[in-house]
Amino acid sequence: MKFSYNWLKEYIPTLPKPDKLADLLNMHAFEVESIEKHNKDVVLDVNILPNRIADASGHRGLAREISAILGTPLKDTRPKLKESQTPTKDILKVEVKTTLCPRYTARVIRGVKVTDSPQWLKDRLLACGIRSINNIVDATNYVMLDTGQPLHAFDLKKISGAKIIVRLAKRGEKIHALDDTTYALDESMIVIADAEKALAIAGIKGGATAEISPTTHEIIIEAATFDGPTIRMTSQKIKLKTDASARFSVGMDPNLTSEAMERVAALVVDIAGGEVLKTPIDVYPKRTLPAKIVVRTEHVRSVLGEDIKDAEMISILKRLGFEAKLARGVMTVLVPTYRVDVRLEEDVIEEIGRLYGFEHIVAKHPMGELVPSEVELSHVWTDQTKDIIAGLGFREAYNYSFIGESEIAVYHESPENYLEIENPTRREFAYLRRYLLPGLLRNMHENLKHEPSVRMFEMGRTYHPTNTKDGYTEKNNLGLIMAERSSTKDANLFYELKGVLATYFEGMGVDVWFDEAEAIDAHAPYHPFRRAALRAGDDLVGVLGEVHPVTREELGIKATVVSAEIDFDRLARYISAEKEFKVISKYPSIMRDLAILVPLETRVEEVTDVIENTGGELLVDSDLFDMYEGSELPHGKQSLAFRLVFQAQDRTLKDTEVDAIMTSIIKTLETNLEWETR
Repeated sequence: MKFSYNWLKEYIPTLPKPDKLADLLNMHAFEVESIEKHNKDVVLDVNILPNRIADASGHRGLAREISAILGTPLKDTRPKLKESQTPTKDILKVEVKTTLCPRYTARVIRGVKVTDSPQWLKDRLLACGIRSINNIVDATNYVMLDTGQPLHAFDLKKISGAKIIVRLAKRGEKIHALDDTTYALDESMIVIADAEKALAIAGIKGGATAEISPTTHEIIIEAATFDGPTIRMTSQKIKLKTDASARFSVGMDPNLTSEAMERVAALVVDIAGGEVLKTPIDVYPKRTLPAKIVVRTEHVRSVLGEDIKDAEMISILKRLGFEAKLARGVMTVLVPTYRVDVRLEEDVIEEIGRLYGFEHIVAKHPMGELVPSEVELSHVWTDQTKDIIAGLGFREAYNYSFIGESEIAVYHESPENYLEIENPTRREFAYLRRYLLPGLLRNMHENLKHEPSVRMFEMGRTYHPTNTKDGYTEKNNLGLIMAERSSTKDANLFYELKGVLATYFEGMGVDVWFDEAEAIDAHAPYHPFRRAALRAGDDLVGVLGEVHPVTREELGIKATVVSAEIDFDRLARYISAEKEFKVISKYPSIMRDLAILVPLETRVEEVTDVIENTGGELLVDSDLFDMYEGSELPHGKQSLAFRLVFQAQDRTLKDTEVDAIMTSIIKTLETNLEWETR
C-alpha cells in the first residue's frame, strides 16, 4: 500500500526522514518495499500484512504505529463538525436484514455542489495510486486512505422511497456497476438496496443507478462493516477486487465507522459545501468490545529470552494503545478493537518483542549440558541422500541383489565376470549384481506401462569378484533412472538428470564435476555422445548417460531413458561432516536470460565455464533452461539458453552493474568465432 510522507507528517510533525522511517518500519512493523519521489512529496510503498489491514491500512493507523515505535505522541487532527437542526432519520430510513452486516452508519448532506476536487486532494490521491473522480467521490476515497475505512456515496434523489436496505441478493438479481459492467449475483452476496433495486455490491463496488453526478445536490454517505469471508467469496465469484474489498475481506473494526463518518462529512462540507443533517443513522445491534487477555510477565521473558522489566512491558503496551494493569506478575491487557489480530497471550508477547526491538535481544547459549550421541556417518549420509533425491521427485525402488543372464546382457558382459550362486532358487536369480541399472530398467519398464514418465532411484549393494581371500568385495551404489514416453519432453532428459545430480552433490557438499569427454567402460550401455564421467578429486565416482537405443530396443523399451550410477562408498570419502554455511543475502537478486548459438558438438560445460569465469562473484547462479536445434537455425548449430542470477551480499545491485557484466560475458563468449549470442 502507498503512503504519503507529507500526510504522515501531519500526524507526527517530528517524523524522521523517509530513509530512516523505512528502517524503523522494517525493524519493528512492516516491510517498506520502495521509496519514491512524487512531486513535492515522498511515497512509501509499505507491505501491510493481511492481519494488520484493519488498523494499519490508513495513514492514521500507520502514523499510530510509528508513534508507538518512536514513543512520540500522535497529533489529534479530528475535525469539528457542525450539524443542521434537521435529524437524518426524518429524511432517510435504514433497515439491515442480515447479520452479515454488523454495523451500518449513514449520513445525509444536502446542498452539495459536485465539481472537480481541489488540487491538493487530487495530488494526495494520485500519490497513493487513486485517480480523481469528483469532489464527493474523492472525499470518500481520501478518508479511506486516511482511516482505512471504506466509504461510499449515493445520490439521495435516485434512491426509491428514501430508504436503504442491507440484504442478501435475490436469485437471478443483477447490478450494473460503476465500472460499466453488469454482475450476476446470488443469494450468498450482500447488497445495498432501496425499495426497488440493488444499489451496490456491499463492500466491493457501487452501482451506476445511484452514482454521484454533476446534478447531484443531496447525498448519502455510507460507512459500514461487512462479514469478511462473505466479501472475499463474493469478490472471487464475480472476479472483482477493489480497495474496499481488500479491506473488508480480512475484517474491519466496526468501531471505526463513526470516526470515518465524521471525517468525511467535514471534508465534504469543506470542499463541496452543504449542510450535514443532525445525528447519523447508526445500526449497531451488538457492539464490539475490547478483548481481554491475561499475560504472565515471566512467560514474556521466557519466550523472548530477554529480561524485560514489568514497567517497560506496560509502557510498550500503552504506546500501542493497549490498556494494561499489573498484579502479582500477571498483566490484564485490554486490546483496542482495531487490533483484530491480537487475541492470544502469544500475540501480546509478539507486540512487546517487536516494539522492544528483536535486535536488542542478546543471543545466549542454551542452559544445560548438551552431549550429542555418536552416529554412524554413513547412515546419516545415506538418509540424507534419500531425502534429497526423493525431494527432487524420485521414488525409491528396492530390488533383489540376485540377477539372471538377461540382466547381465544389458552390459554385454560374460557371466564369468559375476559371482554365481551355488544353489539358486531359479535361473533368474543365479548371479549377484554388479550394477543397479538392470534392476532399475526392469522397474522402469513396468512403470511406463501405467505412467507417461518415470523417476526412480535405488541405494543398494553390488558385488564384485576379486583375487582376495574372500574372493569378492561389496560396494554401496546409488542408481537413478529417468524415462519419458513423450517425444516433446525427452530432448533434454540427459541434462535434466545432470541437473538433479548437481543439486544432489551440492546438497551433500561434494564438489563433483562432469567430464563428457572422458572415455567410459565400453561395456556400459550408454549413447556414445550422451554420457559423462562423474569425478570427485582424482577419483571416478560414477557415470551418467542416455541408455543406448540398441539396448532399449533389445529390452523392448519405447521411451528415452537416462540413468546414472554412483559408487557411494567412493563418493563418501569426499563428504565432510563439517558443513560450511553461507549467509543468504538480504538484498534482491537480478535475473537475466542469455541465448547463444554454438556448434552441435559443443559441450554445455564449455559455455558454462566461460560464463561463470567472466561473471565473477556477483554471478551467483547460472542454469541451462532450454536447448533447441531445428530447421530455423543454421545447419550444424544448436541454441543454448541460460538463466543468470546476480546478487551481492552488501548492497542492492543496480541494472547498470549487471548490464556491464552481461556485456563482458557476451564479449568473452563471442571471442570464440563459432559462438554467437542471440
